[in-house]
Amino acid sequence: MNWFIFITMVGTYADGTQDTYLYTQPTLPTLEACREYVSTNSDVIGLDMMIEFDGKKVEQVFCIEEKNLEQLLLQQKGIEA
Repeated sequence: MNWFIFITMVGTYADGTQDTYLYTQPTLPTLEACREYVSTNSDVIGLDMMIEFDGKKVEQVFCIEEKNLEQLLLQQKGIEA
């Protein structure tokens, strides 16, 4: 199963939503590989997000397994998995 990097940004909107970002590349084979990638590339990830979200800072970085990501995306669309 593949692992992805999922990021939440600091701050929430009035409706309770929050800016998020999903790295679709690279996909990583294990949780440990994902954590190592994030640790090694944290500066680049932070800069990418500041550019993507006009200076906002990263709140949290998650390594999420593909099956859990699918469930999360369905929940965000209001579909029960």
